[in-house]
Amino acid sequence: MDTILTNQNDGRFLKLVEELDQGYYERIGEELSRYEKYNEFTKPHTVLLALDLDEPIACASYRVCSENNVEFKRVYVKKEYRKKGIAYKLIKQLENTIDSSYKYSYIVTGKNNYPAIRLYEKLDYKETPKFGQFKDDETVICMKKEFW
Repeated sequence: MDTILTNQNDGRFLKLVEELDQGYYERIGEELSRYEKYNEFTKPHTVLLALDLDEPIACASYRVCSENNVEFKRVYVKKEYRKKGIAYKLIKQLENTIDSSYKYSYIVTGKNNYPAIRLYEKLDYKETPKFGQFKDDETVICMKKEFW
């Protein structure tokens, strides 16, 4: 497996994001549409792709939210490559690219997305009070990791 650092405009990344969203729609349905605006690429993202023989198999990204924090987004591994630690490796590798001026990162995921929650807990993320548009959203969990 190789990795490549890219951005939110990379077609390989966008294809994986389509697969990710399709999976969410299959599990959650139209309820997911209320998060479309939040998941738009209106801010630049730093993206890490995992490739197997030049084929994209997984991705993770982050975007800068403020002078103090970033948010990890669009973490996805194709079904046949799951349970191999790929998402963990991608996030750890991406964390190493984050400038030391950022003090913490956030991740928002579905409260019933247990595999993702376990992954983020392994990466030292802790549940934190919900913020922004998620403040009163009972379907999500917000997690935070302090870097320094």
